[in-house]
Amino acid sequence: AISIPLYVKHNIQFREGSSGRFELTVGPKQTMGKTLEAVVIECSMPKSVLNCTLTPTQGKCTFDPVKKYLVWDIGKIESNTQAAARLPSLRGNIVLTTGQPLPESNPVLNVRFTLNQIAISGIRVQRVDMHGEKYKPFKGVKYITTVKNGRFQIRT
Repeated sequence: AISIPLYVKHNIQFREGSSGRFELTVGPKQTMGKTLEAVVIECSMPKSVLNCTLTPTQGKCTFDPVKKYLVWDIGKIESNTQAAARLPSLRGNIVLTTGQPLPESNPVLNVRFTLNQIAISGIRVQRVDMHGEKYKPFKGVKYITTVKNGRFQIRT
């Protein structure tokens, strides 16, 4: 099992009477001092959600009321201690359709990010031998960890 280099604290509540609360906080963990880049959280809301009025502390948040799709484009998350004091968060209210039953389950969060110069799988390259080439290769390997297309899910 590979540990993801960020955490997501979530509090998603649907209440009787056509309202709800949505809170997310995202922070780095095990990034070895590296910055998380291109961090995006996507969420398909239940059909009974009419609208979301959410305020991000970092990045941009959009909600498509037709597709019921929420996208929070956070951007970069620094891993130093000063930045950790002000972690990106998204808070606000959810408007539900009046008279509809409450959603049976909370939505799933899809996370995308890039982490340069680290392979979280732990794979390391010790050496590369090139035969039949006239040039000498540069010594060094560039590692990158990328999670795309919402392949990492957080079940809330």
